[in-house]
Amino acid sequence: MLSDQDMEETKKEISLLMQLRHDTIIQFIGLCTSPRYCLVTDYCAKGDLYHYFQRTRNNPPGFKQKISYMYDIAWGVSYLHGRRPPIAHRDIKSMNILIDADDRAKVADFGLARIRERSNTVMHTSCGTINWQAPEIWRINPSYTEKADVYSLGLVFWEILTWGEKGYPYQSYTEQSREFLFHRVRDCHYRPSVKSLEKSYPSPIILLMKSMWDPEPKRRPSMDSVAHKLRKYLQD
Repeated sequence: MLSDQDMEETKKEISLLMQLRHDTIIQFIGLCTSPRYCLVTDYCAKGDLYHYFQRTRNNPPGFKQKISYMYDIAWGVSYLHGRRPPIAHRDIKSMNILIDADDRAKVADFGLARIRERSNTVMHTSCGTINWQAPEIWRINPSYTEKADVYSLGLVFWEILTWGEKGYPYQSYTEQSREFLFHRVRDCHYRPSVKSLEKSYPSPIILLMKSMWDPEPKRRPSMDSVAHKLRKYLQD
């Protein structure tokens, strides 16, 4: 049985999902209420990206397939940000990206998504998963826009390029060391290492990823720009 709060959050997610129609956004089909509440969506046979890393670590996909996943996600998030008013997902992470039988990546889990009613407004609620959260969300009085999604997706791109070999971002930090992590990422601009990636991938891809986790939100690229740059690699 869902609590009143859970029911309200489920209604919000359903309301939002019913508005969305895009190839790389999970498609809402219906709601099941018995024997328990659950959303019915597209079936993605390969599961979420995080666990897909683990199952295929010994046989990772090639460069072009990785770029295809990155493009699919960027295209989907660009669709959200390009709506009027824009939609910020606010919980972009590998666990919320699903892979279907055709190897297409789809953005899922809109429980924390928020519509930004006016283009000149910012959001103030702290939410998401800290390992993928943009540092501006960690402030005592957070103020941020959909550029927080761009930061989170930069970390997902790092996961894709390393194919989970390094785990998820900042995996070595525990709940007890949260404040130290905040200090390193927010104040010292610490980011995951890209040294091993620089030897294996084109420098424009690495530079694009690093620009997405820039400490200054305004300097991060738009998701439309990210998708456009990735698409070029799929057209070659």
